[in-house]
Amino acid sequence: MKIIVGGADLSNAVMKVSKAISVRTTNEILEGIKLSVKGDNLTLIATDMEIAIEKTVMCDTYVEGDALIPGKIFTEFSKKLENEDQVEIETEENGRIKITYGSSEVEFAALPVDEFPVVKKDLRDKTFSILQKDLKEIVGRTVFCCSTNESRPILKGCLFEVTGDILTAVGIDGVRLAMAKKKIKSASGDFKVIIPARALGEITRLLEKDEEEITFVSENNSLMLEVDGTVFITRLLEGNYMNYKQLIPTEFVTTVRVGRTSLLNSLERALVVAKENNNLVKLDIKENCITVFANTESGNVNESVTVNFEGKDMSIAFNSKFLCDALKAVGDEFVNMYFINNISPLIIKPYSGEEYLYLILPMKINSQV
Repeated sequence: MKIIVGGADLSNAVMKVSKAISVRTTNEILEGIKLSVKGDNLTLIATDMEIAIEKTVMCDTYVEGDALIPGKIFTEFSKKLENEDQVEIETEENGRIKITYGSSEVEFAALPVDEFPVVKKDLRDKTFSILQKDLKEIVGRTVFCCSTNESRPILKGCLFEVTGDILTAVGIDGVRLAMAKKKIKSASGDFKVIIPARALGEITRLLEKDEEEITFVSENNSLMLEVDGTVFITRLLEGNYMNYKQLIPTEFVTTVRVGRTSLLNSLERALVVAKENNNLVKLDIKENCITVFANTESGNVNESVTVNFEGKDMSIAFNSKFLCDALKAVGDEFVNMYFINNISPLIIKPYSGEEYLYLILPMKINSQV
């Protein structure tokens, strides 16, 4: 293999695929980045067997071929080449990879390229397309509620449910639930997949053109998308997701409409104190006012937020970080909060519409709060 490629193109491609390099493995092959040259294309790919990222850039080709280079050192080194007009990459007979730039050169040991796993890309069973900005929004409103607990691996991903022209995304960690909906451009039919939260985070980083569509293709336990010459593939989580619809109550005794920013600011100030007490804050709801309490040995917070109020007075405690996370994910100026009692879940919805919903279980009120 022998090519010449632009330093900026090489650096950009390596940065993208390096997100899929395995960092917790005893298999050095999965720590590598594979370089494949065919025609005037240099294709880089990395995989940790959970996700795979492939990026193709143009190059001047002298000899086609493949090579596998240690990913960590190549990633760090390629950052220093982004200002080079031309970078020459060549495999040598001694099994090393030589990189020449300007009047300088460096050599890296090569890994056995034949041992690199084959990444399946001919997926075609189920598809849906959505605007990039809508995908980023629906992920941003749900992915933070996915579980990080290894004992419940199915909840470490978001449920994506396509029904007609609506995509519903759901994240659950056992204490809170996030649900968001968006219209899609097209779909092959109704279906469900569970996409790992980590994969969704990497996907949104690839999206730079809000008004362009992105198409997901799924088959068996894999999902793939392609954007601007970058192919992203992830394994899907397999199993039965929680029946989220059964978790959401529909009858309430207290309804509050509140300015999102006012309540968020108050909760964030309370959180500074509440961190010493498992983030616990108490909300007293009465007389068109929510009073936010936090009390620890270091100090206490007592703030009032004006609201529109209907129903019974209520005293209820929550993990203030979870409330803040939900309010930060909301773009609306006002939200509605629905309460049943101090042991039943809180529901947060937009002031108008059904585009998103958050459910948060309360905490037991400490007598000192």
